[in-house]
Amino acid sequence: MIMDHQRVDYKGHVILPMPACEKEGRCYGGYEISKDGEVISVRKNIFPGFFYLDAAVEDSVEHAKLEIDSLVAAKGSSS
Repeated sequence: MIMDHQRVDYKGHVILPMPACEKEGRCYGGYEISKDGEVISVRKNIFPGFFYLDAAVEDSVEHAKLEIDSLVAAKGSSS
């Protein structure tokens, strides 16, 4: 299990989960992706919402990994 705001290293990038919870208890995923200390992407309020913070954190990391996979593939095809 990934703890809230615990960084995850993935394919040379750093993922920082940033879920946001509403008063009603629903949490939405969010994350920041950086590489070599430079922020390259920030996403907030990722659908769907979850009633558990842990689920929102896990979903945030999985979404970020998909984005990184796309970035890496696009960079590889442009070489």
